[in-house]
Amino acid sequence: MNHRILFGTSQLILGLFPLALYAQVDRLALRFANTITEQELMDHLRVIASDAYLGRDTGKEGQKLAAAYLRDQFSNAGIPPVPAPDPNSIVDGYFQRFDVIEKKTGTIAIKTGSDVYTYGKELLYFQDGLTANRSITELMYLPLAAKGSSYPVNGKIVLLNASELGSGKAVFPALRARMDELQRAGADLVLVRMEHLRDLTGQLHLGGSQMRLADQEPRIPEPTGIQMILVDAPIMDALIGKERKRMGHRGRKPRTMHVQFDLVVEMAEKRSTAENVLAFIEGTDKKDEVVILTAHYDHVGVQDGVVYNGADDNGTGTVAMIEIAQAFAQAKAAGHGPRRSVLVMTVSGEEKGLLGSRYYSEHPVFPLQNTVADINIDMIGRRDSTHLHSQPYIYVIGSDRLSSGLHRAIEQSNATYTGLLLDYTFNAEDDPNRFYYRSDHYNFARKGVPSVFFFSGVHEDYHQPGDDVEKIDPELLHQRTLLAFNTAWILADQENRIVVDKPVKP
Repeated sequence: MNHRILFGTSQLILGLFPLALYAQVDRLALRFANTITEQELMDHLRVIASDAYLGRDTGKEGQKLAAAYLRDQFSNAGIPPVPAPDPNSIVDGYFQRFDVIEKKTGTIAIKTGSDVYTYGKELLYFQDGLTANRSITELMYLPLAAKGSSYPVNGKIVLLNASELGSGKAVFPALRARMDELQRAGADLVLVRMEHLRDLTGQLHLGGSQMRLADQEPRIPEPTGIQMILVDAPIMDALIGKERKRMGHRGRKPRTMHVQFDLVVEMAEKRSTAENVLAFIEGTDKKDEVVILTAHYDHVGVQDGVVYNGADDNGTGTVAMIEIAQAFAQAKAAGHGPRRSVLVMTVSGEEKGLLGSRYYSEHPVFPLQNTVADINIDMIGRRDSTHLHSQPYIYVIGSDRLSSGLHRAIEQSNATYTGLLLDYTFNAEDDPNRFYYRSDHYNFARKGVPSVFFFSGVHEDYHQPGDDVEKIDPELLHQRTLLAFNTAWILADQENRIVVDKPVKP
């Protein structure tokens, strides 16, 4: 995350000082922004990002607990259940429910007798491809000096010894070259004896499952080559038994090994239900137009008994939604509600592929043609390595991709109320991180809705168990929440709706 600013200093300082062309302070906006406090943000975060919420994995118990907490907070703020103007929309009170299909990662296991060896422990592989169980009775061992293209490996199950090719992660380039060679020679499957495989898997973030929307066609992976399965060296030695003595470094010819074990493929899929949680504050004279704010409240759950609390990702965006909804609700109760309606929506399934926001974009509760903009928050509680010593900042992604009006509203909000450093680094169309496509705003942008993503950057605890409340900067969380609230206030209250004046790109 050490990329230099791409848009130039002049653009970065636009958010630092009030400019003459921007409106004067709206005292009503200030009044209700003041109901958003550091203390309340952090109080909510200590609940949402606690061990009791089990990492908020989509469709699991922790996500259900978080959904119930969000519903209760919206209800306690005096926000009524969401109406369903479209009778075909699937919305029940505060919840928009959607079904998902989960396929467990690691469907291939090796079984011998009563022993079963599984993905992430004794085995590791990087692509699907096996669809049926098979009994393995013969392996063709290829020593380092043997060339797969020179021997009859067509249709064979090949055994390689990775320690002959290198050590640690350095083995992979040589292994990749050998795999290319074996594929050209027609090998059926490759097993690789790998020293210290458990150490390697401990350095990788291995996803627990793959998930899709139930009404979405399953993705059929494109063939990317023959299947390679890494097997921890002691397990491989036990599988080949006495044949181990035939494995040597100096031989040049392949050797046939007689073995007996099974490859077991489990293709089971599980259907479950997840929820987007909606708080709708109806507008006044322009109530048919809707400003949406989004943040995903799911995270990656529990792995190997460790709870991944996701305080920053995305507990911070979640609690911002609670406080923003409450602020708009208080304004409405005091007779100063927004002219346009405001939908504050916490979504689930983001970690599984932006599923909750995708579902809403395909089954909107309020017509997308009446949706003014989406303001999306995903991780706003810490500093990244680029900004360890900078003034308070926020990354702004997508603000000008579809609407110059959205971009102006953000800069107006910042210049008038918050004075953050607006960093557009990741807004560049050639951003190698592709953050524009990696959070929930994108499902609105692809439908032509002006959208922005507020983000504070990746840090060392991203998708790690150390993403805890104690590492959140409450002041930065508060300032960034205020930027989102005040931007939404401007969009909801100004006379003219912002328009799409840039081409919609996929």
